[in-house]
Order: sequence, then C-alpha cells, then structure tokens
Amino acid sequence: MTNAEIKEFKNFLIQILVKNYKMSETKAYRAVRDSYLSEALKRDSDYVMHDTIDEWARFVFYELQNEQLLQM
Repeated sequence: MTNAEIKEFKNFLIQILVKNYKMSETKAYRAVRDSYLSEALKRDSDYVMHDTIDEWARFVFYELQNEQLLQM
C-alpha cells in the first residue's frame, strides 16, 4: 500500500468507528493511531488487507475497550 492508500484506509476506518461504534471522531482517530493496526501497516500492509475494514474496526474497538479496562 502507498502512503496515500494507508491514509485513506485509516480515514475510512475512523468513519466506521464513529458510525458503527458511536465514537467521537477524536477518540476514533486516537484509537486507530494507537492500535496494533499502525504497527501492522508498518510491518506488512498486505497483511492488513487480508482482513476486511469492518474486522479491523471491531479489532480496534475491542483493543481500546481492553486498554480502558486495564486502566481501571
């Protein structure tokens, strides 16, 4: 994936988190930025494309939820 494609993918993922998981845009942006997704994109962007955008949205959402639980 090119940098432009990665940016588009992340922006679309943010939109899905806002719409489907009722997150604010700021919270969704931070969740995507801080998630494993960013690391996976650096390592192998083709690996990321193996899963659907909806699966990544669910993964990022649950990753964020687990982080919040650990902070309690």
